[in-house]
Amino acid sequence: MTQEITKSLTPSFLSALRGLLLFALAVPTLAAAEPPVIGGLHHAGADRFAGAVLAGELACAACHSTTREAFAPKAGPNLSAIGSRANGDHLRAYIASPSTVKPGTTMPDVLAHLPEVEREETAKAIAHYLASLGTPPVSAPPASEAVERGEKLYHSVGCVACHSPEKPLDGSVPLGPLEAKYSVASLSAFLQDPLAARPSGRMPDSHLDSFEADDIASYLLRAQQVAVEFMKPDAALAERGKSLFKQHRCDACHETGEKPAALNLPPLDKLRGGEGCLSAKPGAWPHYPFSEEQRSSLKAALGEQDRAWEPEEKIGLTLTRMNCIACHQRGELGGIAADRNPYFTGRHESLGEQGRIPPGLTGVGAKLKAEWLREVLANGGGVRTAMNTRMPKFGAANTQGLAEWLKQIDTLPPMPFERVTKADKPDQVGREMLGAKGLNCIACHTFRGRSAAIPGPELTTMTERLEENWFHHFLAQPQRFVPLIVMPGFWPDGKSTQPDILGGDPGRQRDAIWQYLSRGPEAGEPAGLVLEPLVIEVKDEPVIVRRAFPGIGKRGIGVGYPGGINLAFDATQMRLATLWSGGFIEASGLWRGQGSGQARLLGEAPVQLPPGPAFAVLAAPADPWPAAAAGKPSFKGYHLDARRRPVFRYAPGDYSVEDAIVEKRDEAGKLYFERTLRIASPPAGLHFRAAADPSIEPRGANEFVVGKKLLIRAAPPLLLRDTGAGKELLLPAAPEMKLEYHFINPS
Repeated sequence: MTQEITKSLTPSFLSALRGLLLFALAVPTLAAAEPPVIGGLHHAGADRFAGAVLAGELACAACHSTTREAFAPKAGPNLSAIGSRANGDHLRAYIASPSTVKPGTTMPDVLAHLPEVEREETAKAIAHYLASLGTPPVSAPPASEAVERGEKLYHSVGCVACHSPEKPLDGSVPLGPLEAKYSVASLSAFLQDPLAARPSGRMPDSHLDSFEADDIASYLLRAQQVAVEFMKPDAALAERGKSLFKQHRCDACHETGEKPAALNLPPLDKLRGGEGCLSAKPGAWPHYPFSEEQRSSLKAALGEQDRAWEPEEKIGLTLTRMNCIACHQRGELGGIAADRNPYFTGRHESLGEQGRIPPGLTGVGAKLKAEWLREVLANGGGVRTAMNTRMPKFGAANTQGLAEWLKQIDTLPPMPFERVTKADKPDQVGREMLGAKGLNCIACHTFRGRSAAIPGPELTTMTERLEENWFHHFLAQPQRFVPLIVMPGFWPDGKSTQPDILGGDPGRQRDAIWQYLSRGPEAGEPAGLVLEPLVIEVKDEPVIVRRAFPGIGKRGIGVGYPGGINLAFDATQMRLATLWSGGFIEASGLWRGQGSGQARLLGEAPVQLPPGPAFAVLAAPADPWPAAAAGKPSFKGYHLDARRRPVFRYAPGDYSVEDAIVEKRDEAGKLYFERTLRIASPPAGLHFRAAADPSIEPRGANEFVVGKKLLIRAAPPLLLRDTGAGKELLLPAAPEMKLEYHFINPS
């Protein structure tokens, strides 16, 4: 009998049952709910500092006005396309009782004051409204091999700095029941660009490529045994939910594309500590299940609103809110917790702690130039390639103030030295000192992306990143800045280990090194880095290389064509990935990297075509392009035509494609690619995505300029559409399609 019942549980029924069970749990449990969990808050103590962090993270100033920068509210997730991301059944339960569905959430319960039936009906209507904002994503259960890869990535790239690893840890930012909320495709899309959905940067961008995002999403959704069936919104309920969304002031924190309603609420400095949100009583206000310590901290912060915050305090607030202190330490603030330390790993044991632990932030404003500091904070710029943990991207708007305050607060006294004149050839001296017969810096540092041994920070970009004054201080006494640093001191007690160079003057020697490094990539290679380039040349017939290529991974197929145009094909996603003209590749990274390196493209700057599936079935031409392929696409290899050019064969779905790309010359004698796609039994609604770029403009009959480097022409006609984030060129599938790719102004 049990087996018969189990067999009758369809995916649709299981999805509905999951939603009902979650919804059944969503009852008012105000006293039992877990207090909001904010990463880094445990470092803040129980004073006005902790209260200011709480006030910002809980978005008090989204409803109550304030002139105090310290209380700037965190924006809630952007919900304008939430229906393409999250399952409405999950949203219904979450809205009804946020802390029950996701213990530790920072989202308040805005319906706690309603009678149970009304609360359930309100949550249902709002969920239908949110489900109508976007198109439900492709849904399929995760593959076991992807789960295994994702587990390793999740525990190494930095996710567990904030979230719990496999073993739950206290103070972790909660994830909630992800398997009820996302599909693999929608979670992968979120992980690739979290700032688009969460603009405040508390979930930063970890620079995951599409493969890595798919794998981590698969790991996080490993409990899904069947494809999640997303809610189909009811139009009437959605219309009612739209009104209720505004009525309950959800639009004060969340963007939906609609203009938010004006709120006539008292400013923060007029609030009374024992009432409204700060009380433990349910009422017609957002309910937060504060701990007594949190409530006390908030009252302390709001009671001292007139007290000015110094720049160092603002730095501490920002580092705590962004949870930078989960990985970095600044003075006495933050640092990696002992129970998370093992998850910070590196690729080179010889580098010790510097090869696995993110650097400290004490004095970082005196160390880094303003432009590079902004690049690190806003875009996750970094040079520590030996470290598995990645510096994430927080976004410029979220970090602008932090960069300014760090530059203002962190200073070093001027380090006196004498500038080396051109007559003493500082470039030549610096090159000699960095080489194997000098200080041998080249043994541990990367130079133009290459390293003879240990991949220490890149030398040729050092003067772009570091302040010259800090550089002199650091070289003079490295252990002063990093006590256990593996880098030796070359001027112990102020005396040079190279007394025959520039009279042994430490300041002049350091200046010669600085002047040499200031030449950047044009600096001559120091002695000791003897890695001759392995340039793959193309002569009379095409050259095919199957290895790792930029932006593709290890299943890349590079093809160099006679005459000097080239392409890279992605055999995992079955797409044309990169086009470029000029030289083919430099391949030393493929043969000298023990499988970890990749080809370096030569010639003109490459044209990158969009990642993700090249083919998709769309119910309507306006439907969003899926982040991942449906079903189980498979690459079938390639055969060579009469001129030894590859003809790729693959099956993106229940149909097969033969993809032939050949070089041709136009009337002016310039080379271009002609591509012929032959599709066996294309399904109804099948489309091909030819390009995606912020700039795509029509030019001539059925031809379009993509970016500034590529012109695409096709037959049948191309469809140009705006996606909100950019533009796309689509081609309705036919049994045979031809496209041309012309380089604009190739050399």
